[in-house]
Amino acid sequence: MDVYLLESKNMPWGDWGDILWTGITPRDPVSNLVCIERTGPFSPLLYLSNNDFIFTNQAKSLYDDSSLLGIKFLYEIEKKRIVKLDWKNWDDKQHITNYIDIDGEPEDIILRGINDNELMGNMPVYWLACIDSNIHLFVDRKSKSNNPSDYIFVDSEVGHSDFFIGVERTGIYITQKAKDWIESNFPDHFTYYLIPRR
Repeated sequence: MDVYLLESKNMPWGDWGDILWTGITPRDPVSNLVCIERTGPFSPLLYLSNNDFIFTNQAKSLYDDSSLLGIKFLYEIEKKRIVKLDWKNWDDKQHITNYIDIDGEPEDIILRGINDNELMGNMPVYWLACIDSNIHLFVDRKSKSNNPSDYIFVDSEVGHSDFFIGVERTGIYITQKAKDWIESNFPDHFTYYLIPRR
């Protein structure tokens, strides 16, 4: 059975683009629960942020109606800050400084932004997904390649799940069935790396 490493799509504008896509998911200091801070009105339906696997209500419903195994939903994630920034209409061939002031760090797009309460009410409901199954991997530390397909290898039997957390190399690993489902329902949301067997 083929196994793939699931990673966020490659965005224009480097780390700045990554923040526009994923936002940030800090933990609330009181509840210790993950919360959502991101730009809007655009939001991916399914995405990774700070290693958190985030499903919108629409994505959760599609998963619940599928035959995939391995995802549990822990709780609805509170939206703490939504900054209005309609970046989906920007020309990705242009430098990001044509659109925003980048004095600071990429996270400052959100942390320095003004929370838009009206927009927050129109944003999706988000859920934090939990993956219980692990997968053991062999990582070739001597490899000079930047492509995970060249230096990560499956080093264990794959259990009865479609989603796994890597033990020796963190990340989310998925079966071909899960990849087909994600590509069909959420095209252009992720990058996939085939992980060969050792």
